[in-house]
Amino acid sequence: MSETLLVNALPGEMRVALLENGEVREIHIERSAGRGLVGNIYSGKVVRVLPGMQAAFVDIGAERTGFIHQSDLAEAMSAKSGNGTERHSAIGDYLRQGQKLLVQATRGPLGDKGARLSSSLSLSSRCLVFLPGSARLGISQRIDAAAERARLLSCLREALALEGLGESGGYILRTAAEGSDLATLRAELRYLQRLWARVRRCSQESTAPGLLYADLPLHLRIVRDRAASTLERVLVDHPPSLQELRDFCGEYLPELCERLQAYRGERPLFESFGAEVAVREALERRVELDCGGFLVIDQTESMTTIDVNTGSFVGGADPVETVLQTNLEAATMVARQLRLRNLGGIIVIDFIDMSGREQRRQLESALRESLQRDPSPTTFSGMSDLGLAIVSRKLTGKNLLQTLGEECPRCLGRGAIKSARTICYDIAREVNRVARTGEKVELLVQAAPAVVALLRGEEAPCLAQVCAATAARVRLQPEPLYGQEHFDIAML
Repeated sequence: MSETLLVNALPGEMRVALLENGEVREIHIERSAGRGLVGNIYSGKVVRVLPGMQAAFVDIGAERTGFIHQSDLAEAMSAKSGNGTERHSAIGDYLRQGQKLLVQATRGPLGDKGARLSSSLSLSSRCLVFLPGSARLGISQRIDAAAERARLLSCLREALALEGLGESGGYILRTAAEGSDLATLRAELRYLQRLWARVRRCSQESTAPGLLYADLPLHLRIVRDRAASTLERVLVDHPPSLQELRDFCGEYLPELCERLQAYRGERPLFESFGAEVAVREALERRVELDCGGFLVIDQTESMTTIDVNTGSFVGGADPVETVLQTNLEAATMVARQLRLRNLGGIIVIDFIDMSGREQRRQLESALRESLQRDPSPTTFSGMSDLGLAIVSRKLTGKNLLQTLGEECPRCLGRGAIKSARTICYDIAREVNRVARTGEKVELLVQAAPAVVALLRGEEAPCLAQVCAATAARVRLQPEPLYGQEHFDIAML
């Protein structure tokens, strides 16, 4: 598998697209006005403790207070009881209002919710993740070879001993560490220790709330995390960003320097490689399949639902094979859309129902195989008797729709607005309420042109009956700038 990174920059916005074998798999967008909080370390101030929820709100200096749960304080709150087992205190025994607390954002703000926080901190380099306060050594599950896993862990222990860092904290070897030598790990250990010393110094010198450490900007972060033998090139259309990448790789990833290339094509970078089309399609509710079927993707605050339909695909003479082929193609597309749209949380997929056990087994196998290529932790727990597949995917921040979109001012997030005919009856009821004084009144009704046209046409008898019953006179005035649901009634 070959990978290409496309880096497209404008003042205030950075976009990075990941191509695998020429196909767009991931889109990442970061804007300076709303740069993500995930990975940032803060000196926070506890503003409210909620014993009933075993949680607390922490002011980190952001627009909304962050949220920390007892499970994110587990290491700090756990203590040994008399018989040697661990016990956990109530959150109120550990946190109090006004207390200063060192925290890290593990999930960005979503909707009206603040960032999710943790007191278990981590700092990343290319090959290692440093866990202050921990004592464990771990290794990425994506490094499969047992011999390489054993070699890397042995190499890490030797590097820690040579650097005198035996009890400095915990470390996890990342996927990018595969093939690393002792000198590389020692250099990264020194870098992480310098970084952690700076965070601690800032924590001691600053007052809460405040930012102590911000993660790397998007293009540097993606290159750091994707640095592997499969990464063939990084195309950049912005000279200052290219220079930042060259400086960064020259210090930390010298083997990537030759793969950094300036893009000088006539067409825009994202347009040349199909990334612009991928962004547009990832904002659509409907996703077409090559076979003629389609997916319908609906995102809500708590979950995402995906409905699979055969559409225009009629297949061959065997309807069972038609359904199976559609479902198999849909399974591959679902996995691709989860990565492309950065969908997280609970995803419920309604595949077309299949009664055959062998066909269901093939579908489950295809979905599992497709999800295994996703770098984000993803769990598939099997299919129900109704053909529903439930997938959970780690939620790390805003999805693509939340990043690029906003709540519709017309429907206010409902996904639909009242019909013009419904608004006509709303107006009739409001006229009836306002004019029920027993006195003759003259009212001016201002509404959208489509609503006024109905009130003067098909719905005129309804409004006339209301006027007759209340002795009111109504004058209709179309307002082209009004939304369909907006109307005003005033006395003249």
